[in-house]
Amino acid sequence: MLKKYGKGDVLVIPVGEENVALGQIVEKLRGGNVLLAVFSELLKTSDTVEVEKQRLDDPVFLVETMDLRIKEGAWRVAGNREVSSVIPSPVYKVWVEPPGEFRTQDIHGTVGGPVGADEAAKLKLQKSFSPAVVETALRALHGFSPWRSAFDELAI
Repeated sequence: MLKKYGKGDVLVIPVGEENVALGQIVEKLRGGNVLLAVFSELLKTSDTVEVEKQRLDDPVFLVETMDLRIKEGAWRVAGNREVSSVIPSPVYKVWVEPPGEFRTQDIHGTVGGPVGADEAAKLKLQKSFSPAVVETALRALHGFSPWRSAFDELAI
């Protein structure tokens, strides 16, 4: 049976055989994707996750990913709480033709105003990463596998 999930759900993400990390759904997006804040602290798989006692305001990754691992239960929902107001809502860049310029774009795909070349150079393009990439990046962050330059795109 497919699991249901919502904004604010705190997820338990496997990091190897004995460890887990926490993630929180910041936004539910169209097409079965979520904006996920992922936190660096490792917990033991046997630990009870008391959601209200967790520090969830300083994510190491802020990533758009598919909801497959959530729906199948591989990333189990430990509880729900309000998303911290200090977690930034990402602003991306998108090329608009015509008139041939970069503009801002929010997580929902809404295109905003034009940005200059200097600002555009600092902004990322909106991308979605597979749940397997999120898990591999977490393992690499903790030294369980090699760090790949592609994981830099997940970092806040």
